[in-house]
Amino acid sequence: MYRYKGFDSAICSGSMAALEAIINAWMEEERPRIRHMSQSVRGQNIVISFVYEDTHELEQRITAQHQATTITGAFPRIFDEDLVEERPTLPSIPATPPPMH
Repeated sequence: MYRYKGFDSAICSGSMAALEAIINAWMEEERPRIRHMSQSVRGQNIVISFVYEDTHELEQRITAQHQATTITGAFPRIFDEDLVEERPTLPSIPATPPPMH
């Protein structure tokens, strides 16, 4: 599930170094998988917004899926995708064209 996190430079009295430190600390602690980032101006302040996936949640889903696969013997979801199948060559049609003289 995607989540949203916003940081406003107003909480740092406009200090970009302090804002960077707060964002870096959040990133190190949470290790989010960032899907989208934007920044905008709000008055005299900068707002930095992230849309992310919580990696802890993602790891739990993968572990649960792996356990379900192990228990049921089912194939992982990757095998559920509809893949384009190659068409077999008919015996009456040569795989390579005959040589031109």
